[in-house]
Amino acid sequence: MDTREPRKGVMDPTVLAAIISALIGGAAGEAGKSAWTSLTTLARHRFGPDSTEVAVLERTTADDSEEIAGILVDRAEADPGFKESLASWTSETSRIIQQSHEVSNTISGEAQIHGHVIQAGNIFGSINLGPR
Repeated sequence: MDTREPRKGVMDPTVLAAIISALIGGAAGEAGKSAWTSLTTLARHRFGPDSTEVAVLERTTADDSEEIAGILVDRAEADPGFKESLASWTSETSRIIQQSHEVSNTISGEAQIHGHVIQAGNIFGSINLGPR
């Protein structure tokens, strides 16, 4: 268990770790995959394609989310430009994850459905129902 004091500044690494873990777990579907790609691209541009940060991101599992969050927060504290970018990414990604959990689709009662039914939250891309 981590007994360190929470870091002051850009963000709580625990929050960032939760976001990273959620994305690795498939939260927010395609939007989550896009957010993950955005994070790795941000790290690649800031630290270089062969950097430790990028290597850790590319091999990250849900079990590693605290490690990578700590690394990113440490780097952000030392780099104001990266700090701003990471804070923006965290805020946007948190919103995307929250929105992905606010969906409530219900067909109930004595509903009689004749044809296709689509139950979804945010859709990022096309929907193909195919032939009937």
